[in-house]
Amino acid sequence: MNITKPGIYRNFPTAAYFADPTPEPSLSQSLAKILLEQSPLHAFHAHPRLHVGVADEDEDEGAEKYDSVKAIGNAAHALMLDRGKEVVIGEFKDWRKKEARDFRAMNLANGKEPILSKNFETAGEMVNEALAQLSVIPECENAFTNGDAEVVIANCEDGIWLRSMIDWITPDLREVWDYKTSGKSAAPHVAGKQMADAGWHIQAAMHERILDAVDPRGRGRRRHLFVCQENEPPYALTVNEITEAALTIGRKKIDYAIRIWRHCRTKHQWPSYPPRINQVVLPTWSETAWLNRELEEEANPSLIMAG
Repeated sequence: MNITKPGIYRNFPTAAYFADPTPEPSLSQSLAKILLEQSPLHAFHAHPRLHVGVADEDEDEGAEKYDSVKAIGNAAHALMLDRGKEVVIGEFKDWRKKEARDFRAMNLANGKEPILSKNFETAGEMVNEALAQLSVIPECENAFTNGDAEVVIANCEDGIWLRSMIDWITPDLREVWDYKTSGKSAAPHVAGKQMADAGWHIQAAMHERILDAVDPRGRGRRRHLFVCQENEPPYALTVNEITEAALTIGRKKIDYAIRIWRHCRTKHQWPSYPPRINQVVLPTWSETAWLNRELEEEANPSLIMAG
């Protein structure tokens, strides 16, 4: 299934989206993050159409590994959204025995997501807890219940195609929801760091940019909400709305990523890191921490080697 014009696409096949269904190789928010955090060459290698064959290699490597945290997250995502790859449950203690390995290999080959029964139970508990917690948070009572899941959006800007997949969007296209699961804390005081590390603001800015183009009436009226849930009991979650200040930085980063992408596509050049010796500077926080310690221990010598 292909995308031939800008728009909003519901019930779009997941595999077709990740294969990049636009007329020309497109830029997604995940590729934009690679461009910004690594290099154009890394983005080239990660693209399903620019670097042919890399996806097959990754799938072969992934077939040898089973990440329970990722499996639980994928299953919880599928249960919450009722979309995504088909999850098949393996009634095994682990994947070590031949019967279990054969079961897993067969389902991976058929494009399905095998998961151990104990991990699937955890995913189910997570989703039940998530819905219960969301039901008592003001303005979140109907989260993931009124709207459409895994909605694909695409637009073309002067020959450059942009695409993204939204976990959940309301019928009026005003609320954009994303469901994240993690082994890390979901506490409010670490949400800012999680946003910076995972690039939630970049993801939200890409969603906003495409939606504003295909639904201009909603410009300036959208909310971008990220539900972040811990994958261990008590499966606590927080709902995090991307602020205008964070979105402003996200927009700047998307603008920059698109400029890099356009240049590389036009010149057919995908450079890696600069070919030079780097002059490394300590982060400000590290330098400040040492200077503070130095001052404190000079003022109170008894602290030196204390403990």
